[in-house]
Amino acid sequence: IFIPIFYLHHICALLNQVNKRKNIILMAYLFGIMSLACDLTPYYIPNVVPRMSFKFWPSAGPLFSVFLSVWGLIVIYGAYLIWVSYKKAYGLEKNRLRYVLIATVVGWVGGATNYPLWYGVPIPPFLNILVSAYIIIVGYAIVRYQLMDIEVIIKRTLVFASLFTIVFGIFVGIALLIHQFIGVGGNFLKFAISSLVIIFTVRPLEAFLVRITDKYLFQKKYDYKHLIKEFMDELKTMVLNMNGIAHSTVYFFMSSIRPASAAIFIYNKFTDRYDLIASSDFKDKGYKIANNSQLIRILSQTGKIIRTDSDELVSAQEQDRLKVMGTELIIPLLAQKELIGLLCLGKKKSDEDYTEDDIGTLSDLSGALSISLKNAQLFDERADAEKRALVGTIATGINHEVGNPLNIITIKLETFRILAREGMMDHKSKDEIMAEVSDITKVCLDNVQRISEITKQVSEFAKPDRKIVFDKVNIGEAIDETMAVLKHGMILPAGKIEKKFMCDPVYAVADKGQLKQILFNLIKNASHAITGEKGKIVVSVDKNDNGEIAIKVIDNGCGMPKEVRDKLFTPFFTTKDPGKGTGLGLALVKIMVDRNDGRIKVESQEGQGTTFTLVFKGGLL
Repeated sequence: IFIPIFYLHHICALLNQVNKRKNIILMAYLFGIMSLACDLTPYYIPNVVPRMSFKFWPSAGPLFSVFLSVWGLIVIYGAYLIWVSYKKAYGLEKNRLRYVLIATVVGWVGGATNYPLWYGVPIPPFLNILVSAYIIIVGYAIVRYQLMDIEVIIKRTLVFASLFTIVFGIFVGIALLIHQFIGVGGNFLKFAISSLVIIFTVRPLEAFLVRITDKYLFQKKYDYKHLIKEFMDELKTMVLNMNGIAHSTVYFFMSSIRPASAAIFIYNKFTDRYDLIASSDFKDKGYKIANNSQLIRILSQTGKIIRTDSDELVSAQEQDRLKVMGTELIIPLLAQKELIGLLCLGKKKSDEDYTEDDIGTLSDLSGALSISLKNAQLFDERADAEKRALVGTIATGINHEVGNPLNIITIKLETFRILAREGMMDHKSKDEIMAEVSDITKVCLDNVQRISEITKQVSEFAKPDRKIVFDKVNIGEAIDETMAVLKHGMILPAGKIEKKFMCDPVYAVADKGQLKQILFNLIKNASHAITGEKGKIVVSVDKNDNGEIAIKVIDNGCGMPKEVRDKLFTPFFTTKDPGKGTGLGLALVKIMVDRNDGRIKVESQEGQGTTFTLVFKGGLL
């Protein structure tokens, strides 16, 4: 009865969502208690009967059917929470949640085969063994990706068990000695002497046991050079995305140095404060640091790592607040003497203090991190600037598109007004006038609708980027909407592009807004490569054998040499004259494709055109 309820509670704890989901967890427990009360009644299990090769198998009562329905909902809800967190996760955390999600699907699908026989359906529980696979997969995630602080749990259990055994032994030993030499009547003396010995020895004993377990079982001395190299390699794989870098960094520190908590704050020039953008086990997710605070001034001036428990330069109030949140080290993130952010680390989970070697290593790592974050910040600013410039170009181009329907509306209304003023309508009947008004109204409404569609398409394209929302996207619609924006911006004449659909309709799992931006950039890029009357762009869509969707943007333009092709997705690389290109268009395309779990490749030869191939997951979500 309580297996799915404990599972939900476990998932919420794993995702740090217990407080957020506490009402749902409470309702699940209440339902479990009510189910437990009905467990031995005929409403739950009326009897046992022979099923297939089993002599005794329970039958489902009406309340059991209710329980099983809620059982399924709880499991699906838990899996949904993992899926949502997995899509938002980065780096190590994404790997952890991937294994939990796989274990959930495998384990619960296997366990579900227990229940058809309850209803007389002749399906044996042959997949029940997969429940064990859940344990194996999660166990692998614990060992490989530090899914849970299993070392800390074992260490504390060993320390507590050993301490309890020693204390109990002291008490029993003293009691036996007193009983041996004093005899009956020494109970008070036994208790008093035992208590005094325990009081004076328990803390030293605990410290001794912690040192022993650290030394012989859980001491993890890391190679600083290896750690720095590993972090540098990790930074190379991170895309130029500030949130992605911050999240990956937090989980890198959590798995290597193993602090109790980690958080990264980045300066927000619009609010003039440092906002939390990534954290793990950080107690106050809404914590913000004012730019004029004493802490920020000290970090900016000294550029040194601050210990919250010993540095007197930080105000007592700031110290207390940081200590309450479990922060032990504050590491400045400086780029060209500018404090772009700070990294906060909690106490080590091993209860060891941060050494001078730790501080030196963290200083080196923070330097590399600062440069990466600053580059991501500059990249975002340049990308936004390019997008605004592009929207400006489109806005200029649509004057003609909007002007035509406006002229039609103006002419229709102005003609009717002149005819009415000159008395040309006086000889007409009421029905004839109403028919003419109806005709004018229809023409005006059609053209207003046309203007509305144009402005809507441009507005959708110009919307600022937000969190990715995966959806089932109709590829044909996405291409048509993208081509409409290109046409309104006068970037590409309609006759220059051709669509080829091998099957229709075709759906891909992606963020529709970002998919349209990807297509927009690729088609716009192709339009710059074609020249003359024979210049042509083909957009083809096909479905691969494995269900993936392949979208190709093909042009018969000038093509490109290998040295250009190899650098095509490098940020700020461009072959255009200075001032005519930022070199960000295709770099942005690559980042957006990666964020949508897709792939992109380019094939091109000089004088033979270029083909960009996009591959996305197909089918239902």
